[in-house]
Amino acid sequence: MIEQNEHARRSKASTSAMLDAATDLLREGGLAALTFVAIGRRTGFSRGLVTARFGSKAGLIEALIKRIVYDWQENTVQPMQVTGSGLERALLMLDGVKRQIECDDRHVRALYIICFEALSGDSVLQQRIADLHADLRNVVAACLRRGFADGSVRVGIDPELEATVLISALRGIGYQWMLDPERFDPVPALGHLMVSTADRLGTVEESAVETDRLRRYR
Repeated sequence: MIEQNEHARRSKASTSAMLDAATDLLREGGLAALTFVAIGRRTGFSRGLVTARFGSKAGLIEALIKRIVYDWQENTVQPMQVTGSGLERALLMLDGVKRQIECDDRHVRALYIICFEALSGDSVLQQRIADLHADLRNVVAACLRRGFADGSVRVGIDPELEATVLISALRGIGYQWMLDPERFDPVPALGHLMVSTADRLGTVEESAVETDRLRRYR
């Protein structure tokens, strides 16, 4: 049992090192730089071990997406969702991205590179990223519908349309940041988006509370 636990620990550590190297390569040269040979050189592992761990480049990209998005949701967003109104929960995705950029922006940058390169013609990757965004829209829309029930979101808005607008604004901020990082700071833009969304979608009572909280938080 001890030997099995040690093997699992080493396997997890080596996978993490490979994904760290893949993240750096992606940020330095895009998907073209993301090769098993390059990862092996960065980590000291053989190309065969890297191949055995991920199977294919598509498998590697999927592992990166899961690590960046789902681990981030599990470790950052979900703990923030234990309490809070539907409106507050709808804003947590923006809050989580903002916190991640402030703490360590490497993974956020890597995800945006994958998202943008999904437009290059790889139909499998394009579908994967499209599905990812559909999932994000569904999560936000569900939070807004919850807000109808708890009185935090104004009745009469279209949850699906508002979720689409919110995710689009998030990606627009990310695009400008990646395009012009020296002159565009995403943190205040995300903070303003959170405040303006709370003010626009919240009920009078909830909007006042939430916008005040967000302004103090910024």
